[in-house]
Amino acid sequence: MKVYEKASPMTYIKNSCTPTLIQHGDADKRVPVSNAYELYRGLCDVGVETELVIFKNMGHGVNKRGIARALMKQNLIWFSHYILGESIEGFYLD
Repeated sequence: MKVYEKASPMTYIKNSCTPTLIQHGDADKRVPVSNAYELYRGLCDVGVETELVIFKNMGHGVNKRGIARALMKQNLIWFSHYILGESIEGFYLD
């Protein structure tokens, strides 16, 4: 049990301060989607700006072109805003 506690992001959640984008597939058999919800809730509880995006029918890896494109676009928007300081307004996912 100590191994899981040591490796869990929830153990150290109070030290978190970096804006976080969580992208997760609802069909992930390796990491349950409930873990993504728990991380999201924990980050929100400690005041970290965070966004959770759940992709329908996506497993642990990205295996569909449309999902890969959406992930990359979300990442571009997120990093452009939080690293380059660009406005998020006007960006949209299609």
